[in-house]
Amino acid sequence: MFVSLLDRVRAAAAGPQVPLGGVAAVGGFDHVEMPPRGDAPGRRLTKREFEALPLPERISLLVQGTLRFYRGEREIAASEAMKAAY
Repeated sequence: MFVSLLDRVRAAAAGPQVPLGGVAAVGGFDHVEMPPRGDAPGRRLTKREFEALPLPERISLLVQGTLRFYRGEREIAASEAMKAAY
């Protein structure tokens, strides 16, 4: 299997994939909390549910800076979540 230099750099930047709570963290985060918006209550989304949102909505939420990303039970910065996941 061919591993490019870019693949190696990405792997090094992502750090070790350490199991958290018995589950390996795939990507940069495993869930995200969205704050209440208007009449809509706050929501907790899995990584898959977050990625299923329309791209413009995800971008808008990220730009607002109100999302809280988690790896296991530890909150992580949005930049860390996105860098490691994508």
